[in-house]
Amino acid sequence: MKVYVPIIILFLAVTALCIWDGIYTQKVFEKLELDSEKIYISLQTNQITDPEIQNDIIDLNEYWTEQMDILCISISRKDLQPISDYLQYLCSSIINENQEDALTYSRLLNYNIIGLNQTTGINILNLV
Repeated sequence: MKVYVPIIILFLAVTALCIWDGIYTQKVFEKLELDSEKIYISLQTNQITDPEIQNDIIDLNEYWTEQMDILCISISRKDLQPISDYLQYLCSSIINENQEDALTYSRLLNYNIIGLNQTTGINILNLV
């Protein structure tokens, strides 16, 4: 009987960690997906010199920088790197005031976020 109690506690702790990680990951990627899509749509109609778009890009970059270290617990840094790269390209587009690059990298950023969300998210396909 003494052996079962620590095993049950360990099982519950691991299960709780997995559930927390899944919910947290889903929440982060939903925010990233919405914000990156907003930036992409804004860049189709407005210039990169618009302060609101620039603030959105900078805020998304700061949010991603904070969340990436936590996401590395369950997702390989190698898989997360393209998102970081495209965000840095977007930040460079602000400095260079390059509308075409900003539009291209915002689309690539959104596409990579959607793909990573689908591969790491909680859904029937990933549970199988």
